[in-house]
Formats: sequence, structure tokens, C-alpha cells
Amino acid sequence: MKTEDPITESFNQALEDYFYLMDRSYPEKGALKLTGDRYKLSTDLRNLLYRGVTSRENSEKRSARLVDKPHDMLIIDGYNVLFTLLNYRLGRMVFVSVDNICRDNGSLYGKIRDENLFVECAGLMAEYLGCSAVPEIIVYLDEPVSFSRDHRRILSLELKKQAVSCRIEVVPSADHAILMHATGIIASSDSNILDRSDNPVFDLPRKILESKFNARLYNLYERFIAGSSNGKK
Repeated sequence: MKTEDPITESFNQALEDYFYLMDRSYPEKGALKLTGDRYKLSTDLRNLLYRGVTSRENSEKRSARLVDKPHDMLIIDGYNVLFTLLNYRLGRMVFVSVDNICRDNGSLYGKIRDENLFVECAGLMAEYLGCSAVPEIIVYLDEPVSFSRDHRRILSLELKKQAVSCRIEVVPSADHAILMHATGIIASSDSNILDRSDNPVFDLPRKILESKFNARLYNLYERFIAGSSNGKK
């Protein structure tokens, strides 16, 4: 089932209002409820606001760290990347947030019900990495996700098919493991990781989707940050 089309006059106004509140440091939870209730937004659309909108200051700080190609060790937040690919293939909305980073509006909650689709997405990631001259790659998978060790095996097989040298680790917390790296380029859209690390960021799922599917993603960054000087259209 696809997320409903957000490009309506009512939702556009909700975006404007929520960005205004976030840009002025209003409490996130209260601002989301206020905006969602005012415009009678569905759970999906409230989730899009929550995942897609932050302040101009946060957006500019994060987007300034984006790199177009990984030229150093690439540290991949495995499930974060793979779940975005999975949600896209399931027909759920994937979009570019105001910080210019690709996110999804899916709700997998760590549960992967279609193993064949997981294998496909692991293959997509492996194929892209196989065509990239990345000097070193490490993937972290969260151990609490069901069948995480099976997923490591699947991903390892797909990477070997593409002759990609990669270390895959199943860890209690991918966030913690990634934040232990003082150097290297991070592939993750997790705001907690992005805001607690100063490392460069590579938007791996966006690159995969644009190169493999010619995806044209709904883009909040172009609307609120790149396209204006004051956050309005």
C-alpha cells in the first residue's frame, strides 16, 4: 500500500507551519501534534513531517557535510540503508528531507517479512558498491533486528558476487558502533548519528535509487532551503 500523495494544498500549508515552528525551536512533539491536529493529518503524513523537517540551522549543518562520492572508509548503517531501499520497493514514500538527505516514510519496525525482497535490496547495495572505488567498507547491523545474523550472511554473499571487500558486524547498537569512528564517511540518515558525529555523510540509498531506478524523489530541501533565503517558497 502506498503512502497517500502529500502534494495537496492542505499538506503544503502544514509543511510551511511545521517548518516555521521547528525553525524557531518549538518543542518537536508539541509542534507535531499542533500541526497534525490543525490540518487533520493522517499518521503517515505526521510521520513525514517528523522525519522530513528540522530547523534551517540543522539542515544546513547536515547538508554541508554531504559528499558526492565516498573517498575514504565508508561506514554503513546497514538496516538504515536497506530499510529505505525496502520501503521504496514496497511502494512506500521515499523523499528528500529538508537537510538534503533521503529518508523513507515506511514502518518496518525492524521486521522484514519478505526475504526475497531483502535479498534484492542487499544485491542493489552490493552492486552499487561494486561500481564504486571505495577503499574500505564496514557495515553495522543491529543485533536486536530479527534474523540479523542471517541478514549478515545474505549481504556477505551479495557483496562477494560483486567482488566487494567488506567487513560486516552484527552489534548491539549500530548507532553506538558508528559513533565510535572519529574518521571515515557515514552512510546513514539517522538524525541521532548525524548530529552526534562530525564525519562526512554519503547518501547511499539516494544514490542507489537515482542510479538504478532513475528515482525522482519528493524534495523538501529544494523547497525550504536551497530554493529560498527565508524558508518560504
